[in-house]
Amino acid sequence: MNIRSGGYLLIERTKRAAYMDAQLIPESVQSASACICEQHPALDVLWGTSKERKKAYRERLRLSEEAFFKLTEWVEIHQESGDLGYPQTFQTVELAKRFRNCFFSHIELDIIELGLPESYVADFLAEGDEGESLERYGVERLLRHGCGAPVGRLLGYEVLGYENGMFHSYLCNGLEQDFAKQFSFQLNRHGFISTFEEAERYCTYSNQEDVETESVLWLPWAIFEVDV
Repeated sequence: MNIRSGGYLLIERTKRAAYMDAQLIPESVQSASACICEQHPALDVLWGTSKERKKAYRERLRLSEEAFFKLTEWVEIHQESGDLGYPQTFQTVELAKRFRNCFFSHIELDIIELGLPESYVADFLAEGDEGESLERYGVERLLRHGCGAPVGRLLGYEVLGYENGMFHSYLCNGLEQDFAKQFSFQLNRHGFISTFEEAERYCTYSNQEDVETESVLWLPWAIFEVDV
């Protein structure tokens, strides 16, 4: 099966939320959804007008004012060049590592690579065409321009829906309980769906009109670990 890379995300691993089923979901969770795992850089903060939010973000990251200013400059430069796709998608793993090492060496962050099976790329891009400014979103741009196959180590699959440059996860909707009732649902040791075939079945279920989820196209995204 051919998989096309959709870029790299810098995420904070998080503890399982109270609304997630403790019998099905591991204590430590990785996800491509910013609703679950915070992603960096947080452009909604950096590009916002709230000084209070910027200060709180800087203090949470334990950065000096000088370092935070340099981080902001770095982001602006690489956004303009297209190397950092809106909102938080790094075009290359080297850029993601460089950003993390420059500003986040004191915080434990994971670099994950997104991959979409070639058979779903056209459907994904067709959905994006309905939104505004297709090229502004990093994942869409990378998939459209065909940046090659993923280079990381496959961790498994996550059922994700894409909207305005960001991902919803089946975990945001508590769908693990539905999957467990409808199928033989069990995550692998990395906390992801083991096989593409399983992920496809869960996507088919999630895309049914009578299933209460966000109104997005749910697809089986491959998640890869990048060696640090």
